[in-house]
Amino acid sequence: MPSPHPPGRPREFDPDEMLDRILGLFWENGYEGTGLSDITRATGLGKASLYAAFGNKHQIYLRALARYEQTVVSPGAAALRAPDTPPRDRIARFLSAPVEAVVQAGDHRGCFLCNAVSDRAALDPETDRMVQRGYGILRRALAATLREADPDTPDPALAARAEMLLSLYAGLRVRARAGDGAAVLAASRDAALALLCP
Repeated sequence: MPSPHPPGRPREFDPDEMLDRILGLFWENGYEGTGLSDITRATGLGKASLYAAFGNKHQIYLRALARYEQTVVSPGAAALRAPDTPPRDRIARFLSAPVEAVVQAGDHRGCFLCNAVSDRAALDPETDRMVQRGYGILRRALAATLREADPDTPDPALAARAEMLLSLYAGLRVRARAGDGAAVLAASRDAALALLCP
């Protein structure tokens, strides 16, 4: 019976599925803690196929960051802008994501953007640009939602509130990665909502 793939033909694979596996490795273990052998083992791709599809390790890491933006950051921003839910409820749901990750899945990986800040951004301008772009997406969505909630808020005050909410979100993700429990995270979330979104 002939082989379905003639000798020498590259094995077909789903790039998004491979990137999701790679993202999981970097998200869990960081840049230095993830070797090419880990990536080839997780994806089933040989080094030649890996390089051909995604580039070197640095390029693979940037592709993983872009995948995180596509699958986590942008959907989070879209949820903040959803017109069928009151603005305060959208913000509460956004800030609840770090808590729910711990409660529902025992997920203490934190935020990949936050991890990249301490892991690579200070060393690599390309990583820093991607991190800042991701934060910018969330910052603009928070500001738009706050504007809906209170159209009369002066622009400087609104920008400051959006920045505080983004900082709280990042802080909750970092604290989740540090092992803080859901009750501690939820208390911080509730206190911030009472102050910023009464």
